[in-house]
Amino acid sequence: MSSNNIRLSIFLCLSMCLGIGILRFSYTALLPSTREAFDWSVGFASLLGSANLLGYLMGAFWAMKLPQTKIMTLYIQIAAIAGMFSLMCCAFADFPQAWYIFWRVISGISGGLLMILSPSVVAQCCDIQDRFKINFIGFSGIGLGVLLATLFLPYLDRISIQTAWLILCGFALIICICLSILLQQFKHHLSAQTITTTSKVKLNRLFYSLLIVYACSAFAYIPHSLFWIDYLGHELGLNLFWINLNWILYGLGSALGAFSAYLLAKKFGNLSALRMLYSLYILAIFIAVLKLSPFLTFTSSFLTGMLNPAVVFLTSYTILQLYGLAYKKLWSIATLCFASVQLIGGLSFSTLQHFGVTYPQQFTLAALVLLLGTLQLVWHTRSAKYKTIEQIN
Repeated sequence: MSSNNIRLSIFLCLSMCLGIGILRFSYTALLPSTREAFDWSVGFASLLGSANLLGYLMGAFWAMKLPQTKIMTLYIQIAAIAGMFSLMCCAFADFPQAWYIFWRVISGISGGLLMILSPSVVAQCCDIQDRFKINFIGFSGIGLGVLLATLFLPYLDRISIQTAWLILCGFALIICICLSILLQQFKHHLSAQTITTTSKVKLNRLFYSLLIVYACSAFAYIPHSLFWIDYLGHELGLNLFWINLNWILYGLGSALGAFSAYLLAKKFGNLSALRMLYSLYILAIFIAVLKLSPFLTFTSSFLTGMLNPAVVFLTSYTILQLYGLAYKKLWSIATLCFASVQLIGGLSFSTLQHFGVTYPQQFTLAALVLLLGTLQLVWHTRSAKYKTIEQIN
């Protein structure tokens, strides 16, 4: 790889690590200990999760409206810095509830901006034949961020929860500095004029099919992202050691997600790989309800951790491959759909829980929704005209 491609790979990896891995998943990993230390109610903790999802939706909508010019680099820097401050401001107890809600919304906005703008910068600054490897390495940052968040879990009985949040803030500060340095080298690649080809693209059934299954995956992974720790502790009665082990397996799976999608896409093509990944995702969610063996919970933890960044990466790259310069607009639409369904789904699952719907029933519902989305993808991609172009090494 050329030096420019290496810089682009590092830039995208750090952006995904911060925007998704740290700013979003760190809250899930640290939630039980934070809730106990800060004396939050279950309802308020759930509200903070919804606030982050709302912010993510706002950030995605904002990013879609921005022109594809040098201005993107400024917003990426602002998003990274604001995200860093959101971590620091969540580290201290005894503030009003509105304080934490505000900063979780800011965290979500930062994540949404980074998720859309950073891949868009990469798409404009690299050659077509280099996009696949750069995006694979870059989207691996999601798993890296999740893994960083899970590294604290075995030590939370030795360090304060405030220290854990501040360590994450330190990671975010380092990433902010690196992003600022890297972005200075990309500005000359970005056109000073807005790209207008995004309005001329002709969408087909394939895009809408990808959009539907991607939105279904947003709904399907909510139980694991919101209730998995609680399910393991209260429903299955696991102690802290086994709960931490499951969450660490989730982090390890996340770190391998983009790599697994990369290997499958190289061998079978993008659409075939997506069908395989979504099918495995259904199984990974469904086996969570089976209590036959602890091995099944380990497998569910690892696979759901792996498959979320895998489908995010491959969906993003497939849209880029199929629609070229329209990528930013279309990836913004996909992210908006994902965020909207996530927010609605989070509120829906919380409501179901309030009315006594059990965790196994919620996991089953999530698997069924993703099954429907996957079946329509299989149906719409059965045609030979949707065979994807092989990637260039």
